[in-house]
Amino acid sequence: MTMLVNSVGKPEPSPEIQRRLAAITPGLQLRFLDTIGARWAVTLVWGAEDRRWQWVQEERYDPAAAYDIIGYLPLECSPEEAPPYLERMLRTYPREDVQRMVDGVAKWNEQGAGKAEVEQAVAEVLDSPDPTQTTKKRGRSRKET
Repeated sequence: MTMLVNSVGKPEPSPEIQRRLAAITPGLQLRFLDTIGARWAVTLVWGAEDRRWQWVQEERYDPAAAYDIIGYLPLECSPEEAPPYLERMLRTYPREDVQRMVDGVAKWNEQGAGKAEVEQAVAEVLDSPDPTQTTKKRGRSRKET
């Protein structure tokens, strides 16, 4: 998969994933983090109603760091793979406002491009000569003991 990089060589998130996140809720973004291994952090920018936003206004907190990390996506995650990851991470995040975003992700997955992509993928598998040979393993392989 092709990865976008900026002028200093750091990965940039896919504009399509960023657009889809913003459609779910304003302030939902991807950021590249390499502090504990290179990965995408799914972040939610603090809103004006967040009590912590006062720290930014009082210049006690950097506005560029005024966000919560909701979860992570693998660095090689494509726009098509992102919605299921995102839906799982939002379901387990403890804040109520984040829990409501799950409905937005589920709605996107059921309508529009998400539904068409799923239908196309299913059709490709069903139309292949041997559907049992086209499945891909997901996740890590089990550790042998």
